[in-house]
Amino acid sequence: MTAHDVRVSGTGKLAYEDAQRSSRRLDDPAILALARRLVVFNVAGEQIATLMDLARKGIPTLTSAEVVQRVTSYNPDCFWAIAHRDRFDINAPVGEGYVSFLPLTKQGLSQLLDGTLDRRNPPLSVISAQHEKPAGIYVWHVYAPGQLAAAVPLIVQKMWSLHRQDVDIYSWSINGEAARFVEGFGMRLAPKLAGSTAPQFHLFRRSMTRHQETTFCAMPGRQSPEPYISVRVARTIDDFMRAAVIRGAVFIGEQKCPYDEEFDGNDFTATHLIGYVGNEPAGCLRIRYFSDFAKLERLVVRREFRSSGLARKLVDSGVEFCRTKGYTRMCTYAQKRLVKFWNKCGFSVSDTARELVFSDFDYVEMVCDTSRAVGTISFETDPYVVIRPEGSWQETGILERSKARGASRPSAEGVAA
Repeated sequence: MTAHDVRVSGTGKLAYEDAQRSSRRLDDPAILALARRLVVFNVAGEQIATLMDLARKGIPTLTSAEVVQRVTSYNPDCFWAIAHRDRFDINAPVGEGYVSFLPLTKQGLSQLLDGTLDRRNPPLSVISAQHEKPAGIYVWHVYAPGQLAAAVPLIVQKMWSLHRQDVDIYSWSINGEAARFVEGFGMRLAPKLAGSTAPQFHLFRRSMTRHQETTFCAMPGRQSPEPYISVRVARTIDDFMRAAVIRGAVFIGEQKCPYDEEFDGNDFTATHLIGYVGNEPAGCLRIRYFSDFAKLERLVVRREFRSSGLARKLVDSGVEFCRTKGYTRMCTYAQKRLVKFWNKCGFSVSDTARELVFSDFDYVEMVCDTSRAVGTISFETDPYVVIRPEGSWQETGILERSKARGASRPSAEGVAA
């Protein structure tokens, strides 16, 4: 767990209010001025235990010092002590608070987000060594009462050394005050993986400098990180309704397409990708499958988001999705006025391309020939991967987790085959 002392947000009010008033992020150099009267430093095992004993008075559920010492012995960057500068003695350093982290491997981050990571006693196999670049950094514990709270950005800056500068930071707050504290430094509720049993984390995004991401499994929350682009496979009626509303607004509202021609009877035999800008559904794409090619169609982006780059991201995501399914040829019927856009996405008009006219627009056939993706889903793929939610083949699925219950066959006892 991430254990925040409730006093961090109460007596640390100055740091929170200043950060919120100035809208300063953790990576804003100006915010480091808040910590000018503080120092941060690494400590030895006994001092870890002493600091955790102090923290445990306000955080009874804190994990054991032995666990934190074991993790910090493996990677010393996992634990940082905090002290007031005017009380600090380099010959006998004594911490007054601390922040601890879990720099996670790709497997560890995956387990964190799907709820399977033991956050009280994490195995060293999911923690990155000091010289390794982690897939994500989890704020494990925070005990920083009073003005010590202002040291949190300073410690985070130290974590962002050269090989970690584009690594995202995750945090889970035990109460609303702690949540407001981290939000004051620019952290926002992260998209939660479908089927995840983990709590909803706060996220400080550094991995995408243009705030663009392709993920087929993340559903933006009500307070997702500041606008970045994400793509999700539609899996529910609510998801499909998002796509239907977007298509209705653009194709029917703007392009005057008749309803029966827009919703043509193919929607429930297709895959739909929905594009988000922040947590706002802003565009969509439909994919249908045939014997030797997949067809990308019904690409649309709402008017107010057409300069966001979402259209290109939807097409790129659609092509990658089809490649993962094993397709090497994708086609589209592009409006002639949009041929240059599709060219930029890797599609071309061949010498034998056919032309079409329907729903009052002229179209031309365009093709993208590519290779199968690494990790293509095939008959040889692990069956537990095959039964994962569509598009989330890299994440442990809900059916896969159910195997821990074993085969009790509750409704089949005594029933003949």
